[in-house]
Amino acid sequence: MAPAHFMARLMAWLFDGLITGILSVVMALATASLVGIILSLDPGIFNLMALIVGVVTAVLLLLLNFLYYGYFWSTSGASLGMKAFDIKVVRRKPGERISFWRAGLRGTIGYWISAIPLYLGYIWAGFDGSKEGWHDKIFDTQVVKVPWEEQPLRDQYPVYGKTRPAEQ
Repeated sequence: MAPAHFMARLMAWLFDGLITGILSVVMALATASLVGIILSLDPGIFNLMALIVGVVTAVLLLLLNFLYYGYFWSTSGASLGMKAFDIKVVRRKPGERISFWRAGLRGTIGYWISAIPLYLGYIWAGFDGSKEGWHDKIFDTQVVKVPWEEQPLRDQYPVYGKTRPAEQ
């Protein structure tokens, strides 16, 4: 399969970031409400409780990303953002599916490793010969274009005037 184009990967990543970001905002609002309740009860323990709530929220956000990417990548190979741009994550070994744990770790730990040094691990995919980011290299995966045959809605909903390729 052909490697996915850098811009398709970027747009899918931004789309997924929007989805998980909205869920994160909902969690943050719930956390802020909890902190407000704690503050109104006893201002003396505010700092300790705010720290505890902050740590719990960070763990929940990590778990959210782990479950989101773990579920989608291990079941269909594509998150919602990737589905929108016709790309998917596969193992480098042909025919081997990405496991839930590998997918979840790639979407959390792998993404962090790629992001920490000024997003260099993501940018790397634009210049790498095999179009792989650092998280791909670490977790033995690659992002590929979804073959035409695996795009079931293309016959019903042509995009930008494109139709099914001529049969050979």
